[in-house]
Amino acid sequence: MGMSSLKLLKYVLFFFNLFFWFCGCCILGFGIYFMIHNSFGVLFRNLSFLTLGNAFIIVGSIIMVVAFLGCMGSIKENKCLLMSFFVLLLIILLAEVTLAILLFIYEQKGCYTKAKLWFHSNFLYIGIITICVCVIQVLGMSFALTLNCQIDKTSQVLGL
Repeated sequence: MGMSSLKLLKYVLFFFNLFFWFCGCCILGFGIYFMIHNSFGVLFRNLSFLTLGNAFIIVGSIIMVVAFLGCMGSIKENKCLLMSFFVLLLIILLAEVTLAILLFIYEQKGCYTKAKLWFHSNFLYIGIITICVCVIQVLGMSFALTLNCQIDKTSQVLGL
């Protein structure tokens, strides 16, 4: 891979992660707004602490941390940050697949009527969004590993 391809990959990974970091900031902001106005109840009866605001704050924070690792790892060409970014994306992807399997298996048991109706009426859109998110995560993981391998090769050529 040429140096220009490496630079392109580096900046593509940086700008996509910068965009996701801003999205994480927005989600975190919505979570704080929902916490302040407290207009939404709990998501699950068994987990009374898990409100919509708390869920948005947790998801926004995770997105911000992962995107920050991707941004800094790519722009600084830091192998440790790139591998941390890769591992976190892999864990998130595995958690998403596990959740999807569990939702599919336990679809008939204990679902609330409104949620079940909403999922069934929007099943196609939810599937498309889930597939797009998974594709973006796999691309991010492959870009991070490719950049990580190219950093190794570049440092060997330069004798570092």
